[in-house]
Amino acid sequence: MDPSFLFYLSSSDSETDEKIVRKQLRDKSDPLALSNNAFIKRFRLNKEAFQHVLKKIDFLSHDTKAAPPVLQLAASLSLLGSGSYQHTVGSDYLIGMCQSTVSKLTSHVLLEMENKLCPEFIKFDVDNSQTCKEWFMENYRIPGVIGCIDGTHIGLQKPTQNEHMYFNRKGFHSLNAMIISFSYKILNIC
Repeated sequence: MDPSFLFYLSSSDSETDEKIVRKQLRDKSDPLALSNNAFIKRFRLNKEAFQHVLKKIDFLSHDTKAAPPVLQLAASLSLLGSGSYQHTVGSDYLIGMCQSTVSKLTSHVLLEMENKLCPEFIKFDVDNSQTCKEWFMENYRIPGVIGCIDGTHIGLQKPTQNEHMYFNRKGFHSLNAMIISFSYKILNIC
């Protein structure tokens, strides 16, 4: 990546100049060229899983065609993985998109992931869902609940190996734990 692009982008006051530089950055960007560790740290998926998701999602049926599919997915995963704001992700040298573009494409990518990936990986036994709905309604007055997902960070001392894999976005070392329960049964602990 040419350092003059980054300097130019940060010092330009003209919106037209920024668009030109962003397009140049976008055209030269290849997130898959990152090392495996850097890729996982940034996108929270390994390259094989990224390629799987990329194949499953339809990128041609929406109006954000300015960015190639690989960058659309990369921008969306970067936003989700960082817990940051769209503007920050859009200003990223690797992505090279404005905030409004990140917003549009992330909405589409999330909808596509919900429609194409969720049925493949998330399955609930609908036979027991009515009992669960009734229990949540009786006890908590929340209609339509058939299960729960919760996560937490379990704090750790700084590991001696692969330390970066345990450093979370909140600024400390932890294991990220998640539990999924459905109809009084724990389905998954990660």
